[in-house]
Amino acid sequence: MTSVLPLFPLRVVLFPGRPLPLHIFEPRYQDLLADVLAADRRFGVVAIRQGAEVGAASEVHAIGTVAEVEEVEHHDDGQADIATRGVERFRIVELLDDRPYLRARVEPCGDRMPEPAVGNGALREPTATLRRLLGPYLADLGAPQEMLEHLPSDPSELSWLAAAALQVDVAEQQRLLELDALDERLAATTRLLRRESGIVRHLGTMASLNPPGPGGAELN
Repeated sequence: MTSVLPLFPLRVVLFPGRPLPLHIFEPRYQDLLADVLAADRRFGVVAIRQGAEVGAASEVHAIGTVAEVEEVEHHDDGQADIATRGVERFRIVELLDDRPYLRARVEPCGDRMPEPAVGNGALREPTATLRRLLGPYLADLGAPQEMLEHLPSDPSELSWLAAAALQVDVAEQQRLLELDALDERLAATTRLLRRESGIVRHLGTMASLNPPGPGGAELN
């Protein structure tokens, strides 16, 4: 079943379950925020394939993530800071150019389970391996102890947390987002985590879990 979703094109990949703070200042996105708050508080975050965040329309990837607005701080000049969280993936069926901001007709993307299914233990070992590798990696990035003690046991949640934590470029993150098969995503995330953990061991930590900029990622 398809639905129409307002879109924010960004040079950021949002994963389900993960937070994304945004600073909204362009008039078209102020309009979008007003419309979203008057409706279901949801919009789509899509990574830019080509083009810029500011000004003219950009070419975007076909797979994105629904973001739900959790908190809003309005400013006197019309700008706003919002806290959002990824909900679920979607696929763009048709782009719509009928508003100042981009909209699209979209359909949801669910995880494709392997055979045998999760209940038969197909994901138990890859999930345990990823969980074992992720803890030390997050610790190196300065993750709080509370996070390290409460890593998800659910394979899907764990894969999205690991994908979001990986200090890799947007293109590699987008490839993880586009993987429909949960077992393939666990395997791909584990491979990247092994690679990045080796880099951290040899070169030291070069990033952290903090969002970019003092107000988070800017919505340009």
